[in-house]
Amino acid sequence: MKFSSKHLAVFYEQLGTMLEAGVSIQNALTSLRQTSPSAMRPALVQLTDGVNRGDRLYEAMERQSNRFAPLDYQSLAIAEQTGGLDVGLFALANYHSKQADARKKIIGASILPVIILVMGVLVSSLPNLILGAMGMINYTAFDYLRDTVGILGLLVFGLVAGVMLCKGLFRAPVLALPVDRALRWIPVLGGLRFNHALNQWIQSIRLMLKAGYGIVEALEYSSKMVNSPLIAWAHARIQPRINSQLDVSQLLASTGVFPDILVQLWGTGEQSGRMDEMLEKVAQHCEDRWQRSLNAVAEWLPRIIYGMVVVYMIIQIGNLLRPIFEAYRDAGVF
Repeated sequence: MKFSSKHLAVFYEQLGTMLEAGVSIQNALTSLRQTSPSAMRPALVQLTDGVNRGDRLYEAMERQSNRFAPLDYQSLAIAEQTGGLDVGLFALANYHSKQADARKKIIGASILPVIILVMGVLVSSLPNLILGAMGMINYTAFDYLRDTVGILGLLVFGLVAGVMLCKGLFRAPVLALPVDRALRWIPVLGGLRFNHALNQWIQSIRLMLKAGYGIVEALEYSSKMVNSPLIAWAHARIQPRINSQLDVSQLLASTGVFPDILVQLWGTGEQSGRMDEMLEKVAQHCEDRWQRSLNAVAEWLPRIIYGMVVVYMIIQIGNLLRPIFEAYRDAGVF
């Protein structure tokens, strides 16, 4: 199981600070075995042993790919090659800190609506349980559990099954691209996924260009590293023409995948010779897009849950009133 973004942010910040202060990587890792988040300490023992054997930090991390994401150790590989390992660590600390804040924001916005949903399901069937206990209707404790715990269980099962299904579809090469295309157009959630991948993509390109890589290598590496079949498809489409007379910005525009503002800023950098400055603005734009998508999810997720509560309560009220209407109908009132 991979480490949480919260723990990784603390670890990378601590390690980067120690390296910036002049502490050797071996001594820094040894020290962090005692002060880092407790969940990471067993893995740090293996990291320390690997570095002491002569491995670079990213190589030792790659040996524990079940704990560290490819984005992390591949980014540090680039940082080590440029002699800026501490800078790379701080960049990863900032990235994971934002990831942790995003997760915390979504969870925080969902807690109250989920509590209301659970309470609504539990309370709505209480009248039937009371009437059943009084012998006025045929409704047992088992029926109550079916209508409450059973419903909540189905909701949880449906959510987990949906997530697992999406992950399975992304592992199928034939289905990954059309699924990624479809998800992009799902209101709110689709934009969050794509903008997150886009933000990772441009940040990786910036890091590689600063490390001295060419644009061809930076595009190829970054497009493979981010978890977006759509971006990988766009790169595969333009790769044969990157060395042609067309600008990269024109090629990016031809895919129809990348936002217009990204293409325009990229083109400005190519024409003005100020690519570093323009890529920084592109990165800021992608960061802003992701934050707006995150805010939209945090805003709409509670509304969706509240909507589910309202629909469920309407159904339960209808079920509660149905015997009354049927009695009136049988009496010929209407």
